[in-house]
Amino acid sequence: EQRREFVANVSHELRTPITSIRSYAETIEQSLEDMPKETVLSFLGVIINETDRIGMIVKDLLQLSQFDSGRSDMRFEPFNLTDSLRRIHQALILEAAKHKMEMTLDTSEDLPMIEGDKSRIEQVILNIVSNAVRYTPEGGRIVISAKKAEDKVDIKVEDNGIGVPEEDLPHIFERFYRVDKARSRSMGGTGLGLAISREIVVRHGGTITIQSQLGRGTAVTVTLPVRQGGGEAA
Repeated sequence: EQRREFVANVSHELRTPITSIRSYAETIEQSLEDMPKETVLSFLGVIINETDRIGMIVKDLLQLSQFDSGRSDMRFEPFNLTDSLRRIHQALILEAAKHKMEMTLDTSEDLPMIEGDKSRIEQVILNIVSNAVRYTPEGGRIVISAKKAEDKVDIKVEDNGIGVPEEDLPHIFERFYRVDKARSRSMGGTGLGLAISREIVVRHGGTITIQSQLGRGTAVTVTLPVRQGGGEAA
């Protein structure tokens, strides 16, 4: 049943941009001689954007397929989590500023090095922070924080955005699940980001949880072991 539902979801996600591409391409083909250049360029822009969207979906599906088959190798090595969080904060702070959002970073001074796949962990945090920016109204607030908790590290991303209805929370990490389907698609989401994030976190021996109230905001917490196999990294 899950497999049938997954195939149906994939088909639906791909059908929408493919239909859009065909419609715009056919319009250009049939009316090119009479269409203003600006209109042609506008239609071509839509085609390029929808093609990029298909590419994102396929890329995410391939990554999930690798996880499912056990072929996705993780490169575990000690890395500086504070530096990673600073890079992510710096990468998205301008986007937040465009929407008059306040984005702050708060890390404890005793935050240790952690052992893991740096690029994968950064992918997880970047996805969560990007979602916070995407679903927080103009003038909102986003806080990225991290602290040590015994032999683990808690990374939290909090916002005062639109929040998630209580009935949607149990499904939030399912593949292709969207709370607001129309809005998610219009903003470029594939519906696979949180599913991929959970797969990465679980393969690091960690957990990812979400707390949210509709209209009041969301807090996503990623808990990771400092060192694979227990103990602290040097």
